[in-house]
Amino acid sequence: MDEDEESSATAPYAVAIKRASLHHHVVDKLREMVSRGDLPAGERLNEVALAQAIGVSRTPMREAVKLLASEGLLELLPGRGARVRQFSAEELLDVFDVLGALERHAVEIAVSRMTPKALADIERLHNQMGEAYGKRSQKSYFKANQKLHALVVELAGNLALSNTHVTLTKQSVHNRHETLISEQRWKESVDEHQAIFDAIVKGDATLAGLLVLDHSRKTGAAVVDAARAANEIRTGNSR
Repeated sequence: MDEDEESSATAPYAVAIKRASLHHHVVDKLREMVSRGDLPAGERLNEVALAQAIGVSRTPMREAVKLLASEGLLELLPGRGARVRQFSAEELLDVFDVLGALERHAVEIAVSRMTPKALADIERLHNQMGEAYGKRSQKSYFKANQKLHALVVELAGNLALSNTHVTLTKQSVHNRHETLISEQRWKESVDEHQAIFDAIVKGDATLAGLLVLDHSRKTGAAVVDAARAANEIRTGNSR
């Protein structure tokens, strides 16, 4: 196969890879905007303006909207585009309750099979959170916190648990930054993580699991309070 033939043969794959990369870029950007609260709960999306802001055409934007709707972050409005999903207090608490149960199971498994490397990785992220708190860097704290939770779930080695956790985490991050605005809640979160880390170091899987569940429920309550303060809680329950 000469150079021209090889180039012709690989061209379709290059196009597919480029499209996939663009799709992921738009999805990640839109998800970030929703999660940070740049697009408030209940707000209807202007797909044309969003596409222009991100620098893409409407096609990848429509695809991204559909994917985020399947994740539960957006709601599709028949014939009227989409809007950012507005959770009820009950729905948010349900999400964190299930997340807590998943993370409790994950940390119990992780502790039971803990290796020196895994413990070192946990300690590294735990220390990053402490440093971020000391500098009052909410963004850095949040980033390390998300990585730590994801690592613990990964260490459980359960694909079904991991996939469910990823889906629910995408729903739970909306308004999470606002929960850290409260100095009291932030300090409580730091103390809770320290207690969890101490239990992991001691190899006490049962205690670590109970502490993780309690932490998740308290975080859920804080998210609900923040969402109420921002008028982003839907009245009533859809169940």
